[in-house]
Amino acid sequence: MDKEERDKKIREKIEEEEHLEQIRLEGVKEWVWDLLLNVKHFHPEEIKIDPRFDLEMSDCKAKATIDYIINLNSISFMAIKCSSSAMESWERYIKALARVVLDYQIPYAMVTDGESVRVFDVISGSVVSNSVHGLFNRQEALERTKGFKKIPFSPDKLEREKRIVYAFEGIKCPVSGNEP
Repeated sequence: MDKEERDKKIREKIEEEEHLEQIRLEGVKEWVWDLLLNVKHFHPEEIKIDPRFDLEMSDCKAKATIDYIINLNSISFMAIKCSSSAMESWERYIKALARVVLDYQIPYAMVTDGESVRVFDVISGSVVSNSVHGLFNRQEALERTKGFKKIPFSPDKLEREKRIVYAFEGIKCPVSGNEP
């Protein structure tokens, strides 16, 4: 087998793996959607799908995206990141994103691979739950929004958190160059 043929086979294998990962990710996203609507009883209009945010850093601008944002009582209550693998590596991303994409910190964040779920209190930095059973249902979430104060993230750490989001956004870029 010559170099050109070998390179072609490698490219095909990579494209096949990327395709399978995309299918797994879509399955996780569908599972989360079903969970939010049918188990946790959120209303479809309360869940924003694939929202995009503008990030402005000291030397550049970027876009950030997330899989879901749950909005309750005029508050972005929870940011959700779905992953097809290596869920733990996205924990830092979801917390950073929840801290910087609005003028206040989104109070809760969740990351899941469809099997494991981790829910964070973004403001305290603590883990709320390591289980889907610990994810708030709609009524519990509404209770948590009562008296909620919009707390901005620390200005002296804001740039660092934006850079973390920016770096992870680069990881999400597809190899083929197509827009996600």
